[in-house]
Amino acid sequence: MCELSAVLADHQGAGYVVAPAGFGKTYLIAEATARSTGRQLILTHTYAGVNALRRKMRALCVSDRLFRIDTIASWSLRICLSYSQTSGWRNKRPADNEQWIAVYEACARLLDQAFVRGLVRASYDGLYVDEYQDCSATQHCVVLKLARDLPSRILGDPLQGIFDFDGQNPVDWTRDVEGGFERLGVLDTPHRWMQAGANDLGIWLRNVRTNLEQGQPIDLNMNRPAAVTFRQTNADPQALVQSQGNACRYFQCDPTDTVIAIHKGSQEYKAKCHKLSRNLGGRFSSIEEVEGKDLFSFIRKLERARSDSARLKEAVEFAKRCMTAVEQNLPAGTVRGDHVNIRANTSNPEAARKANAYLAAPGSAAMSGFLMALKETQGIAVVRADLFYRALGVLEKHVLHPDLSLADAAEKYHGEFRYKGRPIGRRKLIGTTLLVKGLEFDHAIVLDAASLSKKELYVALTRGARSLTIISTNSVLNPGA
Repeated sequence: MCELSAVLADHQGAGYVVAPAGFGKTYLIAEATARSTGRQLILTHTYAGVNALRRKMRALCVSDRLFRIDTIASWSLRICLSYSQTSGWRNKRPADNEQWIAVYEACARLLDQAFVRGLVRASYDGLYVDEYQDCSATQHCVVLKLARDLPSRILGDPLQGIFDFDGQNPVDWTRDVEGGFERLGVLDTPHRWMQAGANDLGIWLRNVRTNLEQGQPIDLNMNRPAAVTFRQTNADPQALVQSQGNACRYFQCDPTDTVIAIHKGSQEYKAKCHKLSRNLGGRFSSIEEVEGKDLFSFIRKLERARSDSARLKEAVEFAKRCMTAVEQNLPAGTVRGDHVNIRANTSNPEAARKANAYLAAPGSAAMSGFLMALKETQGIAVVRADLFYRALGVLEKHVLHPDLSLADAAEKYHGEFRYKGRPIGRRKLIGTTLLVKGLEFDHAIVLDAASLSKKELYVALTRGARSLTIISTNSVLNPGA
């Protein structure tokens, strides 16, 4: 890899590297950045990817002055807003794909301006773009504009192109990458599994990749290494749900290990992740979308509420979405948003006291105190920790900046959240392929493997560095495109 990193660092044109999951792509980017001359702009797609790149830069002691890491979306939006008069773009929070397409188109036009091109050349000496298979056509256009002025190296894996662009055209790897960039190399060593002491698993996954690329089936009963557990279930929906729940509920590993259970990436399966987490009583916490739709819905409801009692009631409803047994562990009055008299037989008096404290002196600090008291209540388990702690983060931001409205505090928190990347605090998580792509765990549990497409299956199978558990209705996986 040392030789390939030197090739990337020295390359003055536009080139690409094929980089399968777990084969050292993040390390390669960091090592090449350390070898590069001048400051590099490093773009990726997700905030998990941003976080992973930053961690690798720190691990390799790459100086901060040598790089700036961002998502293509954030970088494009930021430059459009910085020169809004020229770009014609002023919306700080694009709401849907149609608006994001407009952002990229505005950014591409902006990059045609001579003064912007000069600014780019003065700011950066090279460009790296990670996870290039996840580019849309309009993002690809932005990269092509940057590539006119900067040495550009793109890295990706066509077998991991799983993002649903919902109306946006995805990049065509054969036409847009292989046809427009020089091939600089391919990563072929499964470093993730070698470093975890699971060489057999890494080799098996490399063979699985070859089968998927060639359209060959994967027989889970053949040549399976010890690190791979296969549990077959019948096609009855209830039996499948039970098998998935049991696989998670009784999964054995070191308490310090990380575990991810993975569902298909559609909207239907996002809801299934939350439901499974609730059924498991918080043993696993479900991952939220980065966009924070449920978070902003909660904030809007708080702002629209006409009384402190109504806001407390909204907080209780929000808690019910994030935790188990909330209503059963609160006085009925608190659930209604009312002040309650604390008696010897009051259910969970501390949470009730915090609710009363909010009604007596309403504010974000008091609401945060109430939610934290609920979290500590015996019999209540947090099942959507990602959403819960983001809400606390917004309330804390509002306390620190009382001059802001709650909605503005949420925007400020969310902007910082997107920049910093998703903190993975819980050891056991449930997420869809779209939400876990780019993340690494000690163990992975693939739920309903037969439902996954070829690319989703590959992403799911490559998340666990030490072991892999596969739940499927079929012992032979033959996924379509």
